[in-house]
Amino acid sequence: MKKILFVTGTRADYGIMHSLLQKLESDPQVDLRIVVTGMHLDPKYGNTYKQILSDGLRIFKKIPLPMDDSSDSGVMHQIATLTSQLSEIFASEKFDLTLILGDRYEMLPVANTSVIFKVPICHIHGGEATLGNYDELIRNAITKMSHLHLPSTEEYRHRIIQMGEDPKRVINIGSMGVENVKNEKVPSLESIFNKIGVRFKKNDYFVMLFHPTTLHRTQGVQQVQNLLQALQGINCVILGTNSDSGSDQIRALIREDVESNVNHCLYQSLATEEFHELVSESKGLVGNSSSGIIEVPSLGVSTINVGNRQEGRVRGKSVIDVTGDNVDELRNAMRIAPQISDFTNPYEKKNSSNNAWNAIKEFLDNGFSSEKPFYDIKFTV
Repeated sequence: MKKILFVTGTRADYGIMHSLLQKLESDPQVDLRIVVTGMHLDPKYGNTYKQILSDGLRIFKKIPLPMDDSSDSGVMHQIATLTSQLSEIFASEKFDLTLILGDRYEMLPVANTSVIFKVPICHIHGGEATLGNYDELIRNAITKMSHLHLPSTEEYRHRIIQMGEDPKRVINIGSMGVENVKNEKVPSLESIFNKIGVRFKKNDYFVMLFHPTTLHRTQGVQQVQNLLQALQGINCVILGTNSDSGSDQIRALIREDVESNVNHCLYQSLATEEFHELVSESKGLVGNSSSGIIEVPSLGVSTINVGNRQEGRVRGKSVIDVTGDNVDELRNAMRIAPQISDFTNPYEKKNSSNNAWNAIKEFLDNGFSSEKPFYDIKFTV
């Protein structure tokens, strides 16, 4: 039996991974250990670990982090705490594989600890680019520490190979988040409205989801202010920001807006399928979340992507890119968004979670070496 570790820190990474996790959980040859940390365990972010339990998955360990300070030093305190707690787990358990999704700061100590304890890493959603965030640097660092790569597009696959990774261990599986959109059981919009306490008409509201731009923090704050001003008089459901550096300032701006604006409501966290249904019945998603680039096109709804947090990602024609520096620009994008009709999604590929499951099983069955030669691409001069 193979023991596989997955560490999750947010509603977003778990939402993408839950189909694969359920496949691994039901495999008699796999002992899946889920460690929950970060935003999952903080009431401020909705105690989203409960969604994992309601999906029938077991939680192996909980690692609470000090989430009250979103400054850079506060984030480093979280990283240090997680590193210390993970080292104790790795010292007492022998894992055959660590699964890591993406690029958030909580994943860096997961990768570091895996390397030191000689546990191979399967990295999902590598090869992407987000130039406005330090996630970009973390993602690429994790790529170089990983042994198996499961990117979401062919372009990202080539980029990982360009970084010196063996093509045989770089497999384009598509996006499991998009697969969720296509296959999940959809709750009623009425039940979601009852939960968040609003009653908007279908296609008569926007959904806003905005996260900090950690490399351009002042710029991100100004973008939020402009966005809230552009949404004045327009129905909008605002979802809570994540815990990145500077999130407290953005959260305060949004709360101030909601207190004085009857058209706007704030709800911290929804289950993945609730979020997808809410967006699918809206005029569009506005903000800077990766979900607007990757999953939302498959909902048949446009995305207004604000600023450069997602700059560099592959995107379809239903994504409207705006700087966020000008209120009139934002309002014009909101007028255009409901008119878009091309929702071709470059991340959409059949059987993504099965593709991942098969790649993981083959990797474990064939064995691995902790040594990882650099794969040189032959250039002609």
